[in-house]
Amino acid sequence: MLKRKFSKLNQMIQEEKGVHIFYKIKEQDTYICNLIAYVESALEQGDHILLIESQRIMNILRDELKIRLTREQLSSIHMINNFDYYVSAGSFQPDIIFDHLSNTLQPFFDEEISFRIWAHVEWGQQEGIIPILEEFESKADKVVGELGLYLICAYDQNRLPDTLEEKLMTSHGYVMSEKDIIVSELHGKMNSSCKRG
Repeated sequence: MLKRKFSKLNQMIQEEKGVHIFYKIKEQDTYICNLIAYVESALEQGDHILLIESQRIMNILRDELKIRLTREQLSSIHMINNFDYYVSAGSFQPDIIFDHLSNTLQPFFDEEISFRIWAHVEWGQQEGIIPILEEFESKADKVVGELGLYLICAYDQNRLPDTLEEKLMTSHGYVMSEKDIIVSELHGKMNSSCKRG
């Protein structure tokens, strides 16, 4: 099942310039299995992986990948603590995050290294976070298209209000579940209250 899902992703990567995927994390063990399958799939295609993840999950992942991968393959995985990445300024600030992203990606572009990104999006207690996340993902969707990035954005289900989930589906071209990757029916559509008519 996982192999088929990521074969589908590999095909999308060959056919499209930029793929932005929303993934709602329901259960940690399944999440880690999907993440491992993603890493293995990327490595099979000769890609590096930029992984923006929690320290806790990075520790689990490192232990599992050491068993499965060679030292050379492990050197193609670049891990960044997501808390440091997203709230290094004390709160979730899209402009600062995109500056981090630009600085992080520049060596890949300079060396012409093909890569994929998996980002576990998390934030601290922050007033008014929903519109900030909407703005962040809308901008991320533009950057994905402009730079031809391949990005999965993972969100914990227990921190995801229904209103935000719907907004995330408008800013991601695809939605990933435990079983499949499908086209987002809402991608690029505005909220009905914003439409002219």
